[in-house]
Amino acid sequence: MNATPDTSTAPTNATSPLPQLADATAERPLDLLIVGAGLSGIDLAHHVAKNFSDWNWAAVDSNYDLGGTWATFQYPGIRSDSDMATFSLPFKKWPHKGTLGSGKQIRDYCHEAAEEIGMLERLQLSTWVQAVNFHTDQGLWEVTMRLGRSGHANSEGTDGASAPASPEQPTLTTWTRRLHFATGYYRHSEGFTADIEGVNTFEGTALHPQQWPRDLDVRGKKVTVIGSGATAITLVPALHEMGAEVTMLQRTPTYIAPLPETDTISSFVGLALSTEPGTFGHRLARSLHIGRDMAQYHLCQTFPSIAKLVFRGWNRLYLPADEVRRNFTPPYDPWDQRVCKSPGGDFFKAVRGGARVVTDHISRVDAGGVQLRSGGYIESDVLVIATGLQLLAFGDAHFSVDGTPVPTESLVAYRAMMANRLPNFSYTIGYLNQSWTLRADMTSRYLVQLWKDMDARGEQWACPVLPAGEAADLPLLEMSSGYIQRSVATLPRQGAGDPWRMEQDYIKERRAYTGADNKHDMAFGTDALEAAAPLAAGEGGGGAAELRV
Repeated sequence: MNATPDTSTAPTNATSPLPQLADATAERPLDLLIVGAGLSGIDLAHHVAKNFSDWNWAAVDSNYDLGGTWATFQYPGIRSDSDMATFSLPFKKWPHKGTLGSGKQIRDYCHEAAEEIGMLERLQLSTWVQAVNFHTDQGLWEVTMRLGRSGHANSEGTDGASAPASPEQPTLTTWTRRLHFATGYYRHSEGFTADIEGVNTFEGTALHPQQWPRDLDVRGKKVTVIGSGATAITLVPALHEMGAEVTMLQRTPTYIAPLPETDTISSFVGLALSTEPGTFGHRLARSLHIGRDMAQYHLCQTFPSIAKLVFRGWNRLYLPADEVRRNFTPPYDPWDQRVCKSPGGDFFKAVRGGARVVTDHISRVDAGGVQLRSGGYIESDVLVIATGLQLLAFGDAHFSVDGTPVPTESLVAYRAMMANRLPNFSYTIGYLNQSWTLRADMTSRYLVQLWKDMDARGEQWACPVLPAGEAADLPLLEMSSGYIQRSVATLPRQGAGDPWRMEQDYIKERRAYTGADNKHDMAFGTDALEAAAPLAAGEGGGGAAELRV
């Protein structure tokens, strides 16, 4: 079943090409095209508008509305799994007191921010970037986009949630000097659905949370949520509150951390200092959140036995010991996979109030429910298959240089924001263990400084170059979560150290990148264009080349 999008606040008539895009030719290219209008794209747009007022730039997004994740996901209870003190944009105050933000709150917040920076007039929605080709003779990116219907998702070459796009959909080609992808790393058109025997024989409603139907009434129904990630932990209390008889069926328990419903740190700082963006109080509150999160992460990774006791103690505040032992004791260490959040302990309260957690394996699904390997049976009216995301690099756009394809898995990430062999190309990717926006904003600031330095030196192009002999065989995302391990091989790879390695540590990276040498392992000018030359047959995907700076 496909979700029906709420387009009440979406900019209109996205099918008609923006003048900025339609008029951008090889003779008069854009200065920058931003692909993606979630928090990452909005953050970069803010910094570009602030620092390059004379640039002709534009943005596109494949979804029916801006907001990225928060436009795609519409399931009950959808909320952030990072605190809004750090997940919000650093230049715009989060207006709510809750520790986490609801999907609608974040989507409205994105609209306000985009409007304030003048992004809405430069944004075209329902537009999927199909292919990008760098022309070394012109030093420009040629971008081919497919235009969808206004108010409909055109995600990754689909029209709607997962239906293939119609071949009659028009395309638009635009040219740009710089290209930035702020598309995240997962497929928006559909989530990952585990291969469950017999699910096609189920006579109730089966769905993935990524395509939640707006008209689904769960009151009084037996709802089985399959999965134990952040989505399931959010859905269970929301469905319980809606009057459903909820069972969460998990193969493996997850670490779940209760946290205050309100942001106590920001509230405490706000008693004495202004917490408006740009003030010392705002920076202090964010710094305290960052320090707390990093301290917790390093405690879990360095002293996992102590961390396990802490989680067990938190769980015991709400549930009996046998329940904690049976369903809330993961076989891995904390933060080997993401830790789920439960504001006010809402998940545990739902379990205490009648929602069930079952740890078992599925034998098969039949017409009326789920047969367990242990011999048990879960009668169901609704199956929510919350089995994760599908990773996807750069919104499934096809990359090439001078018409020769460049597979994304052949690329090597440079500071996890650029890639070898692709001049004037950049992207945003966030942290797995901290707020996505922390790294998004750091990426924007780094790129702005790079572009300023290039302007000052009269340089038009920059391209990272992997030194000869440099190993680059590490995955870009290093975490054991199933959704990452399933398809991380399709993403760019990374090396062993700076500037070819991403650290999952904001404090360390911010210190390293503030004032960092942005010439390191970087070619400029015509050297950058030569570094973009397609690999010869048999060279492989490492992109190792002689470095010329």
